[in-house]
Amino acid sequence: MSQKLKVVTIGGGSSYTPELLEGFIKRYHELPVSELWLVDVEGGKAKLDIIFDLCQRMIDNAGVPMKLYKTLGSPRSIERC
Repeated sequence: MSQKLKVVTIGGGSSYTPELLEGFIKRYHELPVSELWLVDVEGGKAKLDIIFDLCQRMIDNAGVPMKLYKTLGSPRSIERC
């Protein structure tokens, strides 16, 4: 698969998000996710920040060319999905 993929995770501050990311990293050559957006509500901001930092470290350690974004309900996150 040569087309890059954008994935938006609604509820991105969930403790399940790193597990999802682990799967994307392990299968990057089969499923080349180029953008991963973590979207959550204002009340989940603290958890979103923690999960975002963890996921960014995972991406950096894996060396995959994936960009990670976080937002609190931005419509921009779902453009081109």
